[in-house]
Amino acid sequence: MQTGTDVPPQREIIGCTDALGRRRAFEVYLNEKGRVCFRTPPGESAQLDTFQLDELISHLTELRRYMQ
Repeated sequence: MQTGTDVPPQREIIGCTDALGRRRAFEVYLNEKGRVCFRTPPGESAQLDTFQLDELISHLTELRRYMQ
């Protein structure tokens, strides 16, 4: 997983909930090797329900189109 400022421009911000049920957002992106990377703000956690996971898969499919 990459951290810091090395996030490529092909990324999505995904809404989710943290362990306490609060709404949060985290970044999902593909690195230059085409691997899926997740990034949450420092000290925060995230969990996805089935609907959010389906949405995430759709976003990743869109991102993969930019990878060549």
